[in-house]
Amino acid sequence: MDRSLGARLARHPIIATLYGTEQIDAFLDSPSEIAIVANVELRKLHAVVGTVTRADKIVIVNIDSCEGISPDKGGVEYLAEIGTTGLVSTRVATIQRANRAGLMTMQKVFVTDRSTWPRSVKAVEQSDPNLVQLMPAPMLPHIAMKERNALPPIIASGFVSTPHDVRSALGAGAVAVSTSDAFIWGLDTEQLKGCP
Repeated sequence: MDRSLGARLARHPIIATLYGTEQIDAFLDSPSEIAIVANVELRKLHAVVGTVTRADKIVIVNIDSCEGISPDKGGVEYLAEIGTTGLVSTRVATIQRANRAGLMTMQKVFVTDRSTWPRSVKAVEQSDPNLVQLMPAPMLPHIAMKERNALPPIIASGFVSTPHDVRSALGAGAVAVSTSDAFIWGLDTEQLKGCP
């Protein structure tokens, strides 16, 4: 994991997920230093990336959900050209392209039951991302520690809406959580330790 990203997650292990552009100001005003940007159409994306990076924060684009961006070589290179730090995708080929383009990569995996887990592990092994976004977060404690430790650092996501959810995910081995809940973005380290 990139040192800058790792240091930021150590300071504040909460990644803001921004669906569209409405919550950008709330994110910029929060202690959260990293955002996953989703559901932003191509014509607005460059401005969003610029706004976030000028605030000395990191932007990761969900290439699968941004209208007008193809997950092909051209789309990945475009994200690199506009200053995106990284991208998130469920697709092995997209993560591989982004690795080659020098972007930080996060592979999203959905674990609905034990039968989907081996397929997820195989996909992660093929794509070799920097981070794994595991969804939903409550599944993390059900994965054996040995299996978790064999993966890249895990970001727990989905159903993270209370300080307890954050602490549970971090206690189960996640390096951070991602959430669209602006209240969670604003929690500081002391609040995470002390909230029920």
